Amino acid sequence: DIGGSRYLNWDLRIFNVRQFRPANILVSAMVAGIPAHAHAQSGLAANIDAVMSPALMLAVAGLAIAVAAVLYAFRVAGASKHQAVHWSEKLAQMEAQLEKSDSILSAHPGLVLVWEDDNVSAEDGWGEPKILGGPAALASLVSFSGKEMALDASPVQRLLEGLADQIVNDENYKDPQSLKQKIQELRSHGMAFSGSTITSDGRTIEVDGRVAGGQVALWLTDPAVRLVEDGAVVGAIRERATDLHGSHALLDRIDTPAWRRNADLELVWVNPAFSQAVEAASVHDVLRQQIELDPKAKAIAAAAAKDKKKSEGVITINSGGERRVFRIVEMPMHGSGDAAGGGVAYDITALDRASDSLQRHIDANARTLDQISTAVSIFGANKELLYHNSAFQELWDLDDATLAGRAFHSEILDQLRNSGKLPEPADFNAWKDQQLSLYTEDLPAGQSIRDGDAPDEVWHLPDGRSLLISKQRHPFGGIMVVYEDITEKISLEAKFNTQINVQKATLNNLSEGVAVFGSDGGLRLFNKAFQKLWRLDRKDLDGNPHLEQVIEQISKLATTSDDVIDLIRRAVTSKSPGDRASVDATQLTLNDGRIFTFGLEPLPDGAMLAHFLDITDSVARESELKERNAILENADRLKSKFVDHVSYQLRTPLSTIIGFSEMIDGQMFGVLNDRQKDYIASILSASYHLRDLINDIIDLAVIDAGKMEISTQPTDIRSLLESAATFAALKAEDTKVSLKIDCPKEIGEAELDERRIKQVLFNLLSNAFAFTTAGDTITLGAERRENTIAFFVRDTGRGLSEDDQAKIFDAFESRGPNAGAGLGLALVKRFIDLHGGWVKFDAGDGEGVNVMFNIPQQAGALSIENRRRLEAPEAPKKQASKKKATGNNRPKKRKTATG
Repeated sequence: DIGGSRYLNWDLRIFNVRQFRPANILVSAMVAGIPAHAHAQSGLAANIDAVMSPALMLAVAGLAIAVAAVLYAFRVAGASKHQAVHWSEKLAQMEAQLEKSDSILSAHPGLVLVWEDDNVSAEDGWGEPKILGGPAALASLVSFSGKEMALDASPVQRLLEGLADQIVNDENYKDPQSLKQKIQELRSHGMAFSGSTITSDGRTIEVDGRVAGGQVALWLTDPAVRLVEDGAVVGAIRERATDLHGSHALLDRIDTPAWRRNADLELVWVNPAFSQAVEAASVHDVLRQQIELDPKAKAIAAAAAKDKKKSEGVITINSGGERRVFRIVEMPMHGSGDAAGGGVAYDITALDRASDSLQRHIDANARTLDQISTAVSIFGANKELLYHNSAFQELWDLDDATLAGRAFHSEILDQLRNSGKLPEPADFNAWKDQQLSLYTEDLPAGQSIRDGDAPDEVWHLPDGRSLLISKQRHPFGGIMVVYEDITEKISLEAKFNTQINVQKATLNNLSEGVAVFGSDGGLRLFNKAFQKLWRLDRKDLDGNPHLEQVIEQISKLATTSDDVIDLIRRAVTSKSPGDRASVDATQLTLNDGRIFTFGLEPLPDGAMLAHFLDITDSVARESELKERNAILENADRLKSKFVDHVSYQLRTPLSTIIGFSEMIDGQMFGVLNDRQKDYIASILSASYHLRDLINDIIDLAVIDAGKMEISTQPTDIRSLLESAATFAALKAEDTKVSLKIDCPKEIGEAELDERRIKQVLFNLLSNAFAFTTAGDTITLGAERRENTIAFFVRDTGRGLSEDDQAKIFDAFESRGPNAGAGLGLALVKRFIDLHGGWVKFDAGDGEGVNVMFNIPQQAGALSIENRRRLEAPEAPKKQASKKKATGNNRPKKRKTATG
């Protein structure tokens, strides 16, 4: 039954009820199955039988058939509608499932491009791929779109064109391909790939190509988007992605080389600064060829990975045609992926370049200290005397010979005590230990080695003088001792009864202007220099004026130095510890052209000491000294150039003279008479002497230029001395001087340059012959000590005065009769310095001369970088004798010159 009375009722509603009689309505209701008793109350049932007729029955039958037909039609329509509802529900379920699939792809932090085209369309271009993925991924990747395409190009085409030429970094690093090539091979041949590419602004994009059924899918993922939660807005995505990309871009743009390594210590990422340092074409070449800054860098990385902590080291490379020094820092990172370790290289080349500047400053400080009247001495960490000024030598009346060699702190104290120049304490050894305690004593907590110092003490000397001794640790190790003669100061202290008067008297004798301001800002103390420097009236300073009154007067001369004035005001009046800090040597320029340095020092009682010093003349003198130094350096270069030029120009004609003279001396062109032989011998002797002099000048010039190197090898010491004695035997015979060797036969070998040491011995022997006469004795010897080999040449000649001893090793300083150019002993000292040794000279008038030089047993060749090696000269042969000789029996003189 389709609906029964429901549809009938609907039919009745659409009919015009006025056209039917009540009987017809009743019949219709009965045919439809409506009970008759439902209509009993209508009052029509009693009249039905009376009005019915055959025609009416036929009409009723036809009407019933029509109603049945209508009911059947409604049944069929209802069945069709039920089927449509069923398929509509199925379609809704499929659409919901599709929407769920799209939402899953939209949640992916990347963009998915799907091609359904064939191989022919793959060759025509990018085609029309379907775009899947979330809006965040699209917003992140759309920034890489090509900006030079037509305006009607789709976003996908812009994006693909922007990344088309970027290299895909995957396992096929030996034959890298661009993204466009990878996509073409994927669409044409189904070759899947997975890797990453780096955009022009340094951002990394992950790319994956896959074949899925009859479709091709390309996954583009920005790693930065993964940091953003699914519900974040596009603005938040861009903000966080910018932070990540900015950090990566920063590493790519800094000048410091940086890199990452994998677990096998292979390079997996480097920045452009790294590739520039190793002079590679690109970072890809560095990764493909595994180019390291230096092999030592990988060893440092291995140490960091082994110890699980930061490891450092220093390497030296040649980059861009210059020597560069780097401090390598390797740090272990998490062990997953390609980031097992990372490192950076800090360029510290400037430290090497600064060494020369530091040395110049040290020399300038030494010259400055040499001009002051206060005695200063600096001892190294091994207690050896490294520096002293002239006032130190004058104070203790020490000779040059004592200070020229190696002198130690304890030795100097012993020598001064033996000379009666030191105080006489009850226990001298304990007193000396106390003087040397600063070398080894522990520093108080919170102090560094530069802060450690010893309290000042006063020495009352036997001769009546009083010295103020100040000791403090030197920044380069060791200590510095200042000896100030305070004899007059003590005399002044005896004349004054109060400490303030002593202070005033002391301050008034200073050239430095000093003013002391109390914690209340009042001027407590000042000296004459302060009044004179600032041109203040004495009346304005009397009565303890306030700081503001003094500053008002000072500002008239220092109106351009408001910062300095404010600094003084804060230091005096402020209660903050940060403002009440020490200020040292701050420069201040006045309106009248003068230049001051000022400093501030807080005092224990809360007062502030301000000191000013006029350095106008010092600045002017410094400028003059710099100009003069430049002139002297230029003159020195011209001198060296002149010496080199003249020396080499003289050797060529001199060699010709020697050659022809030796040919004549050998009587190759005829027999010579005795007079001719004497003349030729004199010519040869003078030529050999001149050649030796030129060679010495060249050697000296080479050493002074820092281009001389020594070549050490094991050398038998006894054989070396015998060879030198053989050379001097003829000279000893001519001068009737006794020559002997004092050296143990089992002394053994030493690492040294045999040629240079022979040349040193020859020069010392020549010097000994020059200062001895017939009957004197010259002793040539050597002995092995703890760490050195000591060679000595001792004679019993007339000796040297103290003035001559002080200049004996200076170049072109000649002493004694028939003295030469004065180069022999200068070369001696320089050759011994090249061996890392030292020379000690001991002589006196009429007491002979004893020259001793010490060479470390493991002396090595001193390498001079980037300078060509010069051939070391051979040992000089003995000079020609002026005695008469004939034919080939005359000894030949030969010497190989340097250069």
